[in-house]
Amino acid sequence: MNLSLTVFQAAFGFYSRLMPAKAASKAVELMTSPRIKTERRNSSRTLFERVVPLSNDGLLSIYGVGPKKILLLHGWSGWIGQFKDLISEIDPQEYTIYAVHPAGHGESPATESHPGRFIEAVLEAHQYAGSSFDVGVGHSLGAAALVYAQSTRNCFERLVLVSGPATIEGVLSRFANFVNLGERSKRLFVNDMERTVGLSVDRLDLVALAPSIETPVLLIHDDRDTEVPVAESRALHAAFPRSRLTHTTGYGHSRLLQKPEVIKEIVEFSNSPFRP
Repeated sequence: MNLSLTVFQAAFGFYSRLMPAKAASKAVELMTSPRIKTERRNSSRTLFERVVPLSNDGLLSIYGVGPKKILLLHGWSGWIGQFKDLISEIDPQEYTIYAVHPAGHGESPATESHPGRFIEAVLEAHQYAGSSFDVGVGHSLGAAALVYAQSTRNCFERLVLVSGPATIEGVLSRFANFVNLGERSKRLFVNDMERTVGLSVDRLDLVALAPSIETPVLLIHDDRDTEVPVAESRALHAAFPRSRLTHTTGYGHSRLLQKPEVIKEIVEFSNSPFRP
């Protein structure tokens, strides 16, 4: 851990105990402000042919002319370029590839975002496509958004969840611990985030939603993921009626999508009969 982060955490922890409401508001501001390099924001330009605007400053990139449909959704402060190795293995004559850029991501002009914007963008992409996607692939928060969308509307025939969380409450709790919020400030932070998103953390409990989803699900998670613990995918695997869990070791949270064996697993799952 670097010195500047240690100093920030100590100072913010003191601030949150002295002024819990103001610290909670500041934590919400930090939590809802994506931080993405410009070249990453622009990474979809060379991968996709056209872009469709979505509501709330979201965008939908489209490539291919195939009769099958696949939707890709990155995580918080992620970018579509993370899927470039997977995209290179998808036949554009077989699939039409849709990539969602929620508010604040990609070339969206918005400066703020939150899990609700991810969910809205998925549901709107489904409406635009006109029918269910054959496959939905989500990473991290993107995986969570796909699960919630599937629980409310049958958007996908199959789901691939990479490094996904089991609950949004857990995501918020880990962030609160990272910035060293005091207990009172942490409670206020969660309440403020619920108001911002428009959904309670109980409604975003993906383990509770999973039993209602009969769709075949492939979960992929690295044993050394320090951002979202692998136990989250294990909990989801136990809750989904039809799922398979694949472990990797040593890739961490974000590098899985660069690994050939992970790409191969996703492609095979997408095109073969489901096996637990």
